[in-house]
Amino acid sequence: MNIYNNIVLYVNCSSNIKEKIARIDAIISVLEDSELNNAANGDVSEYWLDDGQTKIKTVFRDADSIEKAILALQRRKKRLQNECAGYRYGLMDGNVR
Repeated sequence: MNIYNNIVLYVNCSSNIKEKIARIDAIISVLEDSELNNAANGDVSEYWLDDGQTKIKTVFRDADSIEKAILALQRRKKRLQNECAGYRYGLMDGNVR
């Protein structure tokens, strides 16, 4: 079993981009659950990510920090997806109506 001190180490030790995306998805899922619990309780919230091989424990003090973490992870996930699948652009002729 691996134990990581923070999510950066957990994500960065992935062997490929798809694994990084899967780990980010797992963290986002746990954070969303924590955000809901924090909304119900209104006090210090913590979450554990335990997939049988890895354990991560994180404590957030307020709902804003959870939301900021989710947004940052979603931005990172989007960059990784673009790196994996390539960037896509939709070009359109300016005269098309």
